[in-house]
Amino acid sequence: MSIRPFVKGIYDQQIDELTGSREFKALELGEATRQEYDAFIGNVIITHLNSPQFLAFLYSVAPPAARDRLKDNMLEELGLEEETGDSHPDLLRKLADGAGLKGRLADFEQQADERLREVTSTRLLYGTLKEAGLSSMCEINAFEYMLSRVSGAIAVALEQHRGLDSDTLLWFTHHSVVDVQHAEEGFRSIDDFVEYYDFSEEDAQTIVEMSLRENTYIKRYFGDISQGRAAGMLRDDP
Repeated sequence: MSIRPFVKGIYDQQIDELTGSREFKALELGEATRQEYDAFIGNVIITHLNSPQFLAFLYSVAPPAARDRLKDNMLEELGLEEETGDSHPDLLRKLADGAGLKGRLADFEQQADERLREVTSTRLLYGTLKEAGLSSMCEINAFEYMLSRVSGAIAVALEQHRGLDSDTLLWFTHHSVVDVQHAEEGFRSIDDFVEYYDFSEEDAQTIVEMSLRENTYIKRYFGDISQGRAAGMLRDDP
């Protein structure tokens, strides 16, 4: 049994919602304010700074058929399979530095850590660890799938409209390449997980729907930006 078409359908719908959103179009077309670009960059950093730890959780519950894929993904996130040796969190710190946001990095790190504490301290929505594992796998692969399709366009927008150079944007351009493979492997791992832990198709699809019930891309990348725009809090610098 493969639930890939079901999962992919939700991913594609949410990516269309992301790229069609007012906030994304403003970013892409150069219509966002400097504050909005910086808020977006900060949200990306906060969302992904602890990505190796989330992958480590997936590795801990991975079925045998998926272990090598998840291990390689985790090592790559840590920079242990890269010629440069830069971990993905280090690339995000370079993004903050190159965007002139180094002074806010400690705050970004604190918010990322708070999110990790929130995730691990909240009562589980699901009855078993296998269900929580499938939910996490779907959420993490959602970002890898989206980034493989969208991060290149984001890099172009930040270069053209925010003036960032290629070294600063390496996290985005890197993910536009490596996440093509990671997303494909993620779909295979989801199917392996469903088969190994003996989910029924109905139960697996229910967990996927619950995990992806809101557009996590818009929530994580633009949630506070849309609120600030509505409240008139994000304006161009005088």
